[in-house]
Amino acid sequence: MEWLVLGVISKHLEEKKAIRSSQHGFTKGKSCLTNLIAFYDGMTGWMDEGRVVDVVSLDFSDAFDTVSHSILIGLVLGPALFNIFVSDMDSGIECILSKFNDNTKLCGAVNTLEGRDAIQRDLGRLERWACANLMKFNQAKCKVAMV
Repeated sequence: MEWLVLGVISKHLEEKKAIRSSQHGFTKGKSCLTNLIAFYDGMTGWMDEGRVVDVVSLDFSDAFDTVSHSILIGLVLGPALFNIFVSDMDSGIECILSKFNDNTKLCGAVNTLEGRDAIQRDLGRLERWACANLMKFNQAKCKVAMV
């Protein structure tokens, strides 16, 4: 029965474009490779312009265990429901956000004060989103790199 429901939900999400283009995990036609290509395409574009780029790698702690089970249920439906659950994480984000399952990368050009402020605002938005949705980032796996 869950497979039937999953098919209906997946078709609806695809038709309504309810899952944002930043989500690559558990998404038809997208993979870890498409995630990396899309993310690095944006980042290298800035680098080609001579801009300094910061990349923040975020990881949710035990994402499927942490998500409130009253919000997200079902073994077969879990991945699709997780995508729906995190779909609004992008709201208001100014920099590049790329999601693959429970991993999220935020990338912004930081060679100007405006760029540095934008990535800081986005980190604040992501932290507020995580708190509001009873999620937490794994501090040990979150990293910042400057390229």
